[in-house]
Amino acid sequence: MRFPGGPRGRAIVFPAHSQAQSAAASVSLEATSDLRARGLSWSGGRAAMAVDASLPLSSDVSIDLGAASLRDSARHGDADIGLTLSPELTLYSGGGWTLSAAATGHVFVGASGLSYGELGTRLSRTIGPARLDLGASFAPSQKAIGGSDLYLEANAAVGIPGTALTVYGGGGYSTGSTRNSALAAMRVQRLRPDGSYWDHYLGVEQQMDRLALGLRYTGTSIGDDLAPGRYRDRHTGSRIAAYLRFTP
Repeated sequence: MRFPGGPRGRAIVFPAHSQAQSAAASVSLEATSDLRARGLSWSGGRAAMAVDASLPLSSDVSIDLGAASLRDSARHGDADIGLTLSPELTLYSGGGWTLSAAATGHVFVGASGLSYGELGTRLSRTIGPARLDLGASFAPSQKAIGGSDLYLEANAAVGIPGTALTVYGGGGYSTGSTRNSALAAMRVQRLRPDGSYWDHYLGVEQQMDRLALGLRYTGTSIGDDLAPGRYRDRHTGSRIAAYLRFTP
């Protein structure tokens, strides 16, 4: 699933894999001990499965599709499955620089009225085995998320020469507005459980032919004393998650 921002979002395409991914359609299946985006668990702190696919339509246009088990996460109204659809347009590519824009729709199966959309742009720079991404995503005011949401992020990845290891990390800042209603005050906690906050992550991944095994640490500036609510849980703090990804 193409999650907004952070390690499972559009942020990182590891340098060793970027050329192959952009040249042809691809699909991957991932199992993880905790599905997280922007430092927040999307699977209630439990193990989850996700499948992602990317379909290039031309040299400048591609469509990303994703699905993930959400384990009845309170964050998304006890949804069973999350789906994403994200067309992306490359605005510029040359000299190691890439500028792109995308629109992403998030659909939550089993939860009524909680699907939402956002727009994003990303500037990427590749230098040898290293890649740096700067991005911004904006979800206009919507009932499903109780208002608007803006996410600013910076991410980096570097392949260790002579090995199949990639080290990656980054962080971001979430902020936005809240609609003036009791329902909005609850739903805004889906993406911002305790108001504006920072998140960060650091991970390492080992590539083994068609398999990739990784460990990822995530953390946020959200306090440990956050009480659970209708659309939020306690899975917002520091966590180390393991994952295994298979790419046919």
